[in-house]
This record gives sequence, structure tokens and C-alpha cells, in this order.
Amino acid sequence: MTGSGSSETPARAKLKMSCAHCGLPVPKPLIRAEGHSFCCSGCDAVYEILHSENLDDYYRLREEFASAPQKASRISGKDFRYMDDSEFLTRYAIPKAEGRLEIRLYLEGVHCAACTWLVEKVLLEREGAAFAQLDQGRSLLDIVFDPRTTPLSKLARALDRFGYTPHPLIENSAARIQKKESRALLMRMGIAGAVAGNIMLLAAALYAGEYSGIDPEQANLFRWLSLGLSLPAVFYSAQPFFKGAWAGLRMKMLHMDLPISLGILAAFSISVYGTLLQRQEVYYDSVAMLIFLLLAGRMILNRATSRAAEAAESLLDAAPKTVRKEEDGKTEEIRLELAEPDDVLLVLPGEIIAVDGVAVQNGGWVTEAHLTGESAPVYKGDGSNVYSGSIVVQMPLRVKITATGALTRLSQIAEMIRRAGSERAPMVRLHDKIAGYFVGTVLTLATITGILWWNLDPSRWLWNVAALLVVTCPCSLGLATPVAFAIAMGRAAKRGVYLKSAEAIERAAKVRHAVLDKTGTITSGAMEIGSLQFAPGLNAAEQETLLKELAALETFSVHPVATAFRSWARGDMSVEDVRVHAKGIEGTLAGQILCAGSKEFMRDCEILIPEWAQTIQGNVYCARAGQVVAVTMIEDRVSPEAKQAVGELHAMGIELEILSGDRAEEVSRVAEFVGVSAARGGASPEEKLARVRELEARGTKTIVFGDGVNDSAALSAATLGVSAADASEVARGAADVFVSRRGPAALSELLSLSRRTMKTIRLNVVIAVLYNLTGAALAMAGLVSPLLAAVLMPISSLTVLTLAVRGPRV
Repeated sequence: MTGSGSSETPARAKLKMSCAHCGLPVPKPLIRAEGHSFCCSGCDAVYEILHSENLDDYYRLREEFASAPQKASRISGKDFRYMDDSEFLTRYAIPKAEGRLEIRLYLEGVHCAACTWLVEKVLLEREGAAFAQLDQGRSLLDIVFDPRTTPLSKLARALDRFGYTPHPLIENSAARIQKKESRALLMRMGIAGAVAGNIMLLAAALYAGEYSGIDPEQANLFRWLSLGLSLPAVFYSAQPFFKGAWAGLRMKMLHMDLPISLGILAAFSISVYGTLLQRQEVYYDSVAMLIFLLLAGRMILNRATSRAAEAAESLLDAAPKTVRKEEDGKTEEIRLELAEPDDVLLVLPGEIIAVDGVAVQNGGWVTEAHLTGESAPVYKGDGSNVYSGSIVVQMPLRVKITATGALTRLSQIAEMIRRAGSERAPMVRLHDKIAGYFVGTVLTLATITGILWWNLDPSRWLWNVAALLVVTCPCSLGLATPVAFAIAMGRAAKRGVYLKSAEAIERAAKVRHAVLDKTGTITSGAMEIGSLQFAPGLNAAEQETLLKELAALETFSVHPVATAFRSWARGDMSVEDVRVHAKGIEGTLAGQILCAGSKEFMRDCEILIPEWAQTIQGNVYCARAGQVVAVTMIEDRVSPEAKQAVGELHAMGIELEILSGDRAEEVSRVAEFVGVSAARGGASPEEKLARVRELEARGTKTIVFGDGVNDSAALSAATLGVSAADASEVARGAADVFVSRRGPAALSELLSLSRRTMKTIRLNVVIAVLYNLTGAALAMAGLVSPLLAAVLMPISSLTVLTLAVRGPRV
């Protein structure tokens, strides 16, 4: 390649001095007399790699879809080989079937649905990944790959080549990198704003000169100064739009940023043309302000979508970062990530358990509100499972670790919420596809507009085309559905309703029939005294005294049964030598031993159970001085809001029935109390499944609310399956939704939220379509300037966001 001569055109000279790889100008010292020239050693190296690997089609595609200049390639020295290390994969990847692994990475440079399509296309169709799904809101990528045939480092390098630099999720690296990108976006916006402000001062002089007169040389100087000031805005601040458009063109896709980029370049080009010809018509101020407004709109949208994706993170915020490890009689505080399975941890009262494990050395009491929504403590004896997020109460607890980090049950719930945010419902996928066709339509209309105005008024054709390209950006159409889903799922999560996918909302809105289990779904889990029988011969005063004594004894226990006694009576007596056991409690009061517990506890303590007590149906026995003096039945009462929730479901047009494996008389009692007319007890898993299939076969969309293994088949067969608090792992896996609290109120909230969400989405789509049609018509008529278009474009998106935020509420 040689230097340019006087006979060569400027375009030809520029071509000869362009980098053979990225197309940027080549510094004079690097221009080679023969062969290709490069702007830097990075481009030189990348060029050689592409040719040695027979990837020459890259350049053919680049020439075919020529667009804004590329950023020079910089080789950082990172080859991502550390991602192939066995220790790295063991720590951060999850084993899948057939030897595959799954890992989550954070990607830089993601800002729209088109980026999602591009990343998934590259990994799945070109690089051999078995699965790839990008959560646009948080820039998190899930990949399933076979390390034997497709190393993770290869996938990482492929992403990096397209500008999506991957990072492993270590501690808070995702938030840190995302914050860095937000600062970079703010910097671009700030520069564009500063440039626009300064150019406006020069523009004011030029506009004033049109009426009062201005020296031609001075006017020309102001135009050139404006050109110089606008360069940082166009070639730095607007870079995200150019990169998005170029990445889409390389993949033969019409990116949403393409019309925006063309609009910016069109406005800038006509101004440069006016400067070279020393004409008055230059609009650098409008170009800079256009870029500033577009970046401001993007920043607002990014923040809104990021906030909508944060519901899952709150589950893990309170987890401790250090734990106490017991070994050889010594206690050592270590970082959580250093804890391993089979280690024994000491957790003090009031502290949160950071791992999954089993209780050892006499066990203890914990609350599992994070997992079940119930604040009542439960006793964990030796060998009982304890879960991350539980809080230790009353006494220290020793836990033998079975799982840490991402493998804990709490983390899996949080992961379920994260995946729900990243999975796109059928309606979202349809809208993404429509947005792609929409860009093509916009480009066609822009061509028609240019031809029409070239014939009507050649001085306005480029500005009208630029206005059309900007005002019809399909951002609002692309945001209408996913943002509404994300916000609805976030609000549901705050109420203890966790959806596995956005599709669950779409399906819930279609439900017309609900099949409810009884235990754990309608009942609240709060214990109360249902019946109480005293020993014959005890008068009213003695009975009242006994209740006060039991209440005083139970103040030393956090068991739900103790709560039932304390709510029945108040005892302020002094109890000594209290001992809490797994099946009961005992203490000394006024010189006599007082006990309360199960029949087995009475027998273990060698307490006499009289004949009258043998015939009474009860589950808690109370004894004094070695003999049972009262028998009570502690019951799991119906959820207080169950009756109201059932009424709300009826008001929504939902038909309800209770289908339970419990005793028929107990099911009928609960059904009558809450107001459900159809109820059947003693139902087997097969009968539940058959009933759901019968309803579905008739075209009735059904929701099943259950918590046991016997409900799992019905949960899978229904239009929507909802697992209740304390549901079995099988039921949890079969369900589409998990609620962390008891009672059908969550069901009512879910269905109401789903219907409102779908209503909001339909309204958003109508608004987005009407906005784009109106904007396109006004721009083609020459009634909208590029600057006004830049103002209207984010306003339409913010309107959609506002409706999404204010619309679906629980």
C-alpha cells in the first residue's frame, strides 16, 4: 500500500490508509510499502489469525454490511484458559447429563433484546454450545456445554470477539462490572451533554447571524469549531448505538440500534457537507443533543430493567460471610467459601445458618421463614435436615455440612427466580420477532421518505429521514412485554410467590378452575387447642390453675404446641429445673414435676396414663406428680384469610374444589368453613391426576395447589401447578410456581396479578404500536425534527415502563 498522490481521490487515499482489519486510519509510521497495513499490532495479530483459521468470510461480510468504523482490536493477553481448569469448573459449574456442564457468566456490552439474540446465535449455531440463554436485564448468560468437545475458554473467546467480554460470577463481580458499565454510560452521556451545550453557544451566534449579518470567515470558523466539538459526541458517546447496529449486521440481523445509528450519521453527514461547502445549514447542536437524549433514555431504561431483576438477590443478602468451624475441640472462624461438606459448624442463637446440613449433638430449634414463610420454630433433632437461611433460636446448634453455596436449597430457590427472569414467555419471543421485522419496515419507510422529499425539497430529505429513523425506534415495543413480566415477577417474589418462568404468568391468566389440597395449602400451620379434657375430679379453679402452670412451663419452649398453650392462658409462676426434650418438656413447680408432651414422652418418663385418658382422642398429654391430669388436641387451624381468599377466587370466576387424601369428614369440615362446595377426601394420587386430566380435556384451564408427593402428577398435568410452603422436593420440581407461605391467599394474589399483568401488556403493545405509527406518519410528512424525535423516543419507552410499574400489583 502506498501513500496517496495528488491524482487520487480523497476516498481512494483514505482507503489506502485504512487498517486492513478494523478500517480505522493507519498512522503514517505504520503504513507499509507492500502488503496490508494495520493501525496497531492487535489488528495485525487478529488479521493473521482469521486468515490462518480460514475465516476470510469475516471480511466479506464486513464489506457487504459496511457501517460505522470499528474499534481497533486490542489483544489483552487473556485467553480464558483458566475457565477450563478442573478446580474452576468444580467450583462454578453444575454437572448435567451426559457429561455436560452448566455455568453462569456476566457479559459486558449487553443492552437490548437484539444482543440476546446475537449472543445465543453465536454460541448455539457457530461455537457448539448445547444451550445458551441470556438474561438481558442483568447481563447474565447461562451456558450448557460439553468440556470434552467444546472447552469453555473457546466459548468465552468467541463472546469476547463480538464485544461481549465474559466474566465468571465470583462474589459480587457481576454487580461491580455492571456498575462500571453504568459509569461508562454516564460518562458518554455527560460528554454528549457538555458538547451539546457548547455547540449551542456557537449555533446561537450562527442563527443570530442569519438575521443581523455575520462575517463569512467568522461564520466558517464557528462551523469548523462546532464540527470539532461534535466529534467526541458522535464517535465516542454514540458508540454503543454503532456497536449494536454493526454486531447485528455481521450476523445478518436488523438490530434496533440500526435506525438510530443511521439517523445520527445522516444528521452529522449533512452538517459536515454544509461545513465543507461553507453553507449556513449545519446542525451539530441537534446531533449532540440527539445523542445526549438517546443516552439518557437508555440509562433510565437500563436502571428500570435492572431494578426489576433484583428480587432473587434479596433472598441471599443476609447470609453470613463467615462461619465457625469446630474441629478437634477447637472453634475457628473461617470464610464461608472455605467450608466443605462434612465440616461441623457451630451456629449461635439469633444467627443465620449459611449452609445446608444435618443437626448433630442433640440438635436444636430453628425458624425456616425464608423457606416456608412460617415464623414458628421447629425442632431439629440429631440427623434432621437444616437449610441455609434458617435462624437458630433458644440454644446453639451444630450442623454437619451437606451442601454449600449454589447447591443449598435457598440458593436453588433464588436461582429459580433468576432463571424465571431470564426465560422469555411465548408472547415475549413473538414480540422480539416482530421487532426484527419492524426495523426492516422502518428502513423501507425511510427509503420512501428520502425519495419523496428529494423530489419535494432536497434541502430537507436527509433531516426527515433522520427524524423517521429515530422516532420509530422499536424500543417501546421491545420493552412492552418483558418489563411488565419482570416487574410482576419481582412483586410476586416480594410476597413469597416465586415463578419458575414468565410463561407461568401468561398461563395463570387463563385459569378458570382451581383444585386445592387441604393440608399445608388451606390450613395455616399455626397450632391451637381444639379440645381439652381434664381428669375427673378437678374443679374449675384447679383446671384454671393447671392451665396457668402449663403456660408458665411452656414459656421455656419455642415449639408451636407451646404457643398454643400460651395463647390459652397466662402463667407467671416460677418454674425450676426445666428440661426441653424432642417430644415434650418437663419442669418443677411448687415442688411437683410438671410434664407436657406426646403419649410416647409420657411412657418414656414412666408417667401413669389413667384409663379415662386412654379413651380420649388427643395428641398432647399433661401430667403432674407422675400422673396424666389433662389431654388436649392441638390442631392445625385453617388459615385466617382462607375464607376471604376463597371469596376473592369466586369473584374472579374461578370454580374451586378441594381434593385431598385426608379423612373425608375432616375435608368436608374445612371445605364448609372456607366456603367450597365441591370437596372429596381420601383421594389417591391417581384420582387427583384423573380429575385434572378430565378438566383439561374439556378445555378448562386448571390450577392445582398442593404440597405432597401425592400431588406431583396433578401439578404436572395442570395448566399451572403451584407448590405450597414445606412442599416435598418432588412437588416443588413438578410445580410452575412455589409459594413460601400457607393458605390460598397466595393463589388469589397470583391469579389477580397475572390477569392485571396481561392487561397491562396488551395496553403497552397498543400504545407502542400507535406511537410508532403516528411518529412515522408525522416524520414522513416533515412535521418532526430529529431533535424532537430524540425527545419523543424515550418518552414512549418511559410511558410503557410507567404503565408496567404502576399496572400489575399484588
